[in-house]
Amino acid sequence: MPDSFALLAFGGTNTDADTWLAHFHSYAEYRQTPDDDVTAIFPLFLKDSAIDWYETVSGDVKANLNVLLDNFKSYFEKSALGYDFAEETVFTCVQRPKEEVRDYTAQMQKLAKQVPALENGMLPWVYVHRSMSA
Repeated sequence: MPDSFALLAFGGTNTDADTWLAHFHSYAEYRQTPDDDVTAIFPLFLKDSAIDWYETVSGDVKANLNVLLDNFKSYFEKSALGYDFAEETVFTCVQRPKEEVRDYTAQMQKLAKQVPALENGMLPWVYVHRSMSA
């Protein structure tokens, strides 16, 4: 029987690594997968440049789930400079016509997580600034 909750493989591009990894963690938790098995199935959910990266990782890294995931994050997470050049940021995101407020808010919260120095209390000020400049 196919696993209808299995997530799509991570290819290394066009997918937010943090979001994908959160889904991977949720999937492993849902399946009640022990850490050793999570380590073993991790490469099954990689493709393209992500599997190329995995093949270059040392055996010691592959054997330790925490080290493997830390290595994955450091390699695939966007750098601060990457966020500066992103097409849409928390500072440029505009609510689209007919877009639900909850959808816009969710998008803003997601984008805010990508700005390492953005303090939690600053997001409402970004909303106010965006609405005043629109």
